[in-house]
Amino acid sequence: MTFQENGAPSAANGEDAVRRRIADLTHRAALLRRELPESAAEADAANTDTTFGMRRIWEEGLFAFCLPHRFGGINDARPELYTEDFFRIALDIMAGDSSAGMNLVVQALVTFEIFREGNTLPESTKAEMARLIRDEGVRLCASNSEAGAPGPVTARRVEGGLVVNGTKSFNTNSGGGGWASVGLTLEGRRGRYNALLPLDQPGVTMRHDWDTMGQRGTHSQTIVYDEVFVPDGYHFNGNGASPSFLSYVFLMHAAIMLGPGLGAFDAALDYVRKLDRPSFPEFESATEDVLVRRRIGGCAVDLRAARAFLLDTARRIERSGPDDDPTELFVEAFGVKVACIRAALAVTQEIFDLTGARSTANRYRFDRFWRNARTFATHDPTDAKEVWIGDWYLTGKEPPMAAMLRV
Repeated sequence: MTFQENGAPSAANGEDAVRRRIADLTHRAALLRRELPESAAEADAANTDTTFGMRRIWEEGLFAFCLPHRFGGINDARPELYTEDFFRIALDIMAGDSSAGMNLVVQALVTFEIFREGNTLPESTKAEMARLIRDEGVRLCASNSEAGAPGPVTARRVEGGLVVNGTKSFNTNSGGGGWASVGLTLEGRRGRYNALLPLDQPGVTMRHDWDTMGQRGTHSQTIVYDEVFVPDGYHFNGNGASPSFLSYVFLMHAAIMLGPGLGAFDAALDYVRKLDRPSFPEFESATEDVLVRRRIGGCAVDLRAARAFLLDTARRIERSGPDDDPTELFVEAFGVKVACIRAALAVTQEIFDLTGARSTANRYRFDRFWRNARTFATHDPTDAKEVWIGDWYLTGKEPPMAAMLRV
């Protein structure tokens, strides 16, 4: 893939060219939804990174969606542009391989971070990173979590740059190498700071210790940074996140949750159509079995409702302005995540009643859908979100800051 093949539209092409490009990427994502399940099952079985899936996602041009226009992108590194289109694409990827989909949204989030206007990265660094993402398919890891780590990651200034030390946990999308954006504390400076560094350089140790029941392909391993040098030009101020960006992040969480439900529904339909086996002998086929049809209808309604809620909120982010209440939008994004959790957990469990005992054979790996959904649902407590949503509707009380930062 080259910049020329997927470059930014010229002023002469305008919005029509952007729309044609988005339509093309949407079509490609729909095809990937049917292509990725096989490699997703293989990565799950082997507990390995979704290398194949991420390569295909890049080859189809999706890494470039969030780049600035000047570097061949679509939404100009602004989550409020073409938001609904991005989530339509992301949901198809999530349905095909929820681990690769989670890696893709991490890729998007770090892309926003690198190319966000107002950070202190020089234009030359941004140009290089855009080339690596767009033309070489370099993957990006948001190296931020310190849950369970011995202490915060720190950096000190040295001649020509910084030296980074510390441990980060849950480094999603690091299984294929690439670059990390490391959140850290810079000695002598208050506030968040970031360093960009390749994961194959000396001093970086990837533990390969990701061992969970689901979302295995995210390879969200621990990474240790030991005296890692970061040259000037590759570290920058973290300039905070807008309220709409926080809502966007929770929609990403919701999409990650809904993906296993959509994928399970796809797999169950394929299985029932091919086997065509009714639940009871009084029905001649699965298509005539009223119980099969009822379960399919119920799953379809749950998934479509959650998907519609997600896309409607994405549209609200896209249309939001500076005078809109960001808290209302944020609470709505909370609600989307809760709806997607409920739908995904219900459908990924329900499919076994639909497909029957034979579908529990390990060769189908249908259990991965429930394991993926159940694993990511533990990220942060759903009960607390329902309480905060209830507070908002009942009294107008805003969610606590901890809720907004727990991402």
